[in-house]
Amino acid sequence: MGGVVGKIFHQIMPGVVTEPGAFVIVGMAGFFTAVSNTPISTIIFVSEMTNSYHLLLPSLLVCSVSYLASRKWTIYEKQVKSKIDSPAHAGDFFVDILQAIRVKDLIHLVKRVEVIPREMTFGEFRKFFPETKQHYFPVVDQFKRLVGIFSSTDIRAVLFSTGIANLVVMNDVATFDIIFTTPSEDLNAVLQKFTIKNIDSLPVVSDDDHGVLIGMLNRREVIAYYNEQIQKMKNKT
Repeated sequence: MGGVVGKIFHQIMPGVVTEPGAFVIVGMAGFFTAVSNTPISTIIFVSEMTNSYHLLLPSLLVCSVSYLASRKWTIYEKQVKSKIDSPAHAGDFFVDILQAIRVKDLIHLVKRVEVIPREMTFGEFRKFFPETKQHYFPVVDQFKRLVGIFSSTDIRAVLFSTGIANLVVMNDVATFDIIFTTPSEDLNAVLQKFTIKNIDSLPVVSDDDHGVLIGMLNRREVIAYYNEQIQKMKNKT
């Protein structure tokens, strides 16, 4: 078909179309683009086959039109639509997307929680505990600075113990080796921290001062946000 078009235009405009044979190569490029849905690769093939870039612009035009007209069909039936759908690239793609998202992008999902004064007695906490749905409790000093944290799992064994209500303060229960995140950290690092001790929530602290608590970020909401971003990208492709 490319040769036919070239011959016709050569007879009509011999001064403009001097080499009708070039239409054969461009026609081949357009055909292969249509059946394979690979316009960029085809244009490169044409340049390599002809050892020249003279047909680059014509090939670009023809391949673009062919690709837009035949995107629904391909000879590669097993080929996925995009890298998002490729199992071979799933791990790399997962990391790439997570590294592109920062905690500050999820700041609307960071929940403000009730903090526990380090001098609060265990008896006072037992009265507070039934009134909250929190599972992680940041511990702060007299200046409201984060100094520790504990979970409901940490205190479950002694929650109903007698005789320690006024002997133990929450500073004794808390761990001071705090695993935290900051607004500038990416989600790949955040998920790694979630898996260090199989925790479900991380305290988010200020980038400039790690003693300033912003709130708590839950693992479930991080994963949900990631899935939401993936779905948006799939809808665009």
